[in-house]
Amino acid sequence: MKLIRLFSLLAASPAVYAQVKGTAFGFGAGTTGGGSATPVYPKTNAELVSYLSDSSARVIMLDRTFDFLQTEGSTTAQCCSDDRTTKCPGGTSKGQLSIQTTCTSGSWEKCTYWNAPRTPLKVGSNKSIVGVGTKGVIRGKGLRLNGGVSNVIIQNIHITELNPQFVWGGDAITLDSCDKVWIDHNKFSLIGRQMIVSGWGAAGHVTISDNEFDGKTTWSSGCNGKHYWTMLLIGEKDWYTIAGNWFHDVSGRTPHIGTDRTASKIIVHAVNNYFQNAGGHCFDVDTNTWLLIEGNYFDTVTTPVTSGSFTAGGQVYFIQTVDDSSKAQGALGYIPEWNRLSNSGSVNSLVSQSAINTLGQYKSNIQWKHWSVADVPTKVKASAGVGKI
Repeated sequence: MKLIRLFSLLAASPAVYAQVKGTAFGFGAGTTGGGSATPVYPKTNAELVSYLSDSSARVIMLDRTFDFLQTEGSTTAQCCSDDRTTKCPGGTSKGQLSIQTTCTSGSWEKCTYWNAPRTPLKVGSNKSIVGVGTKGVIRGKGLRLNGGVSNVIIQNIHITELNPQFVWGGDAITLDSCDKVWIDHNKFSLIGRQMIVSGWGAAGHVTISDNEFDGKTTWSSGCNGKHYWTMLLIGEKDWYTIAGNWFHDVSGRTPHIGTDRTASKIIVHAVNNYFQNAGGHCFDVDTNTWLLIEGNYFDTVTTPVTSGSFTAGGQVYFIQTVDDSSKAQGALGYIPEWNRLSNSGSVNSLVSQSAINTLGQYKSNIQWKHWSVADVPTKVKASAGVGKI
């Protein structure tokens, strides 16, 4: 197979819209963000908040660090330490306390956390949020797309320091009752809870491409210096392309997909991602999910797919043999790529024909060309994250 990966970094056509590099592909295809609006360069936190939330189409260029961390003060309270968040022995890693109102399975401990990371920045429709080089940083706040928001590009920014000591300390990007979103070439680090999370409403059509999910942390619920809460995708009607991302030093929910809510239907194409040094599990699949996993490279991953993913009711097609590829070709319209397991746990046969038939209904969203799995580690590390577009 001569498959040449066509991600945003290598797009053959020049950028169509001002300052955004490349064009959205996969399920998020057609997302144009602020389009050809004249770029604006916010100088203060207040200007950024205004540009993000107003009703105008905007291309918002971030050429500095916007530091919200201490802007809303702190709260001193009682946090819960339980079997997931307990302090770790040996002093090499600290656990995460949990900000919550009940603590039936653990004990209370005094804690102080920043308030700002727990109230994300609201993003309106028709926005491109684009970092300049490696300068675009949002510290102490995440982004929230909800209330019917659509047509948003988030590209080349670094979201960091959202109360990493605490579960429920803050989420980097929240998708809830939105549509047409392209999350591309960003970096997420030191996040309290999820790096990307969907709410109970529809996340719609989303492409998550070429991002770096950096899980290195001092505060680890698994006591291994790796972040657990990576991505939680549980929306009502969602279509995701997850492509070319670098997930490293994580330990769980990478991603978790699906929910037992009967109204939910989540369709996912996960391709050419590099999972590296995952000291726990990557894919954790629940019900009401149709998922194709192809061309991903698992490098030193304890559990590439959880055992529960085989029994929860989600429809998953995980390609690892010639036969797996051959049987998928007819429905997909192309020969899909194997996944590779290197120094990683094994994956039993997981080949749902329902998953293949469902993904095959969206040929225009999955038939773009992609990399051979052998090239994934080198190419993903060279292209994923900020300053690489």
